[in-house]
Amino acid sequence: MRPFFLLLLLLLLTACSTGGRVQSSGITPATLSLSADSSVKGKSFTWGGSVLSVKNLKDRTLVEVMAYPLNAKGLPLGKGGMQGRFLAEYSGFLEPAEYPQGQLITVTGPLLGYVDGKVGAADYRFPVLQAEQIKRWPDSRLYRRGDKPRVNLGVGFGSGGYRGIGIGIGF
Repeated sequence: MRPFFLLLLLLLLTACSTGGRVQSSGITPATLSLSADSSVKGKSFTWGGSVLSVKNLKDRTLVEVMAYPLNAKGLPLGKGGMQGRFLAEYSGFLEPAEYPQGQLITVTGPLLGYVDGKVGAADYRFPVLQAEQIKRWPDSRLYRRGDKPRVNLGVGFGSGGYRGIGIGIGF
């Protein structure tokens, strides 16, 4: 009986553990756009936001992204204000239909440098990340209620167990 309880305790602790947390560097694309700080070139960043455009070139793809703050899992949050724009440079081809305007993504990779471009008629300096990892998120409408833990109650019926009585725990 003791091994059963140890296994149950281990499962409960595993279910409560946190993993995959994204640490913010505190440096936003807007900060780098204004400063053009060359000392961070080659440093790895994780930024995310909403896809604005996808441009396929001969051997790479440039994805323009409007940056937003990330939650602990790396999901871009619309709340908290925009954090500037950046370009994600991916080696190879990305299908634009898989990255439509508004698609939420999170990109991780080193800062390659800066590219001067335009936003409308205004000049803009884009920080460029080499996209070593790109995470596409499901439809953002699924996250409107936030990502805070919620408690739900449920009632279930079943058969089996001792004399037709069963007990279950859900997470």
